[in-house]
Amino acid sequence: MILYDFSERYCLLIEYMLDKKSQNSSTRKMHSLRFLLCLLAITFISVSCNFILRATAKSEDNLPNVQPSTTEVQEFKASEFVTPSVKFPENTFPQVKFSEIGCEQIYVQENKYLTIITLPADLVFDSGEDKIRPEAEKALRQVNQAITNRYPDTWLQILGHTDSVGNKIDNLKLSEQRVTTLQRWLSEKGGVKISLITKEGYGETQPIAPNTNSDGSDNPKGRQKNRRIEIVVQKQANQV
Repeated sequence: MILYDFSERYCLLIEYMLDKKSQNSSTRKMHSLRFLLCLLAITFISVSCNFILRATAKSEDNLPNVQPSTTEVQEFKASEFVTPSVKFPENTFPQVKFSEIGCEQIYVQENKYLTIITLPADLVFDSGEDKIRPEAEKALRQVNQAITNRYPDTWLQILGHTDSVGNKIDNLKLSEQRVTTLQRWLSEKGGVKISLITKEGYGETQPIAPNTNSDGSDNPKGRQKNRRIEIVVQKQANQV
């Protein structure tokens, strides 16, 4: 519309100029030619703009009606989570004896790189509890003495495990609470720098013995082996 009004006004102005008596015939012809050229240019621009506007409007109408996608939140299933294996077979980590540890229930293994001190969970905690039993203090002091004597200022990790009795989530939570308790004990009573101690609870995901027998019946001895705390020491070069 703007281009049309402009062209119309321009035509009137040209006609006014052409009607002046002072202009001769040749001048009028020259102005007429210029007028026609301008009019053609304006017409071309107007048609082009209208074509572009119509094409744009049509393309917008043809755009698909895209609805925002919604992400379905799936409920986490513990059975679908694959935990990496954290086990220490004797053929790779032979059993050794530490003079500081007199408790026969504590099992020590090591190779060139790691030392693993395994404590039965039943020795340290009551069933289903995360508080250290008073009777376990002596055994823990033996373990702490061995660590401070042999591996001063050395990184170590505490791993917690349970059997398969009860709920998987509850077992995982219990194992996490127990390693936190033991981490605090080693730091506060054992004098081990807490910055050197990491911890991880695995619940029932890392059994080292069957929780049930082949006929499906309960296996108390297997479950007892699975309830354990492992202290893994990362040996330094001068400790090999």
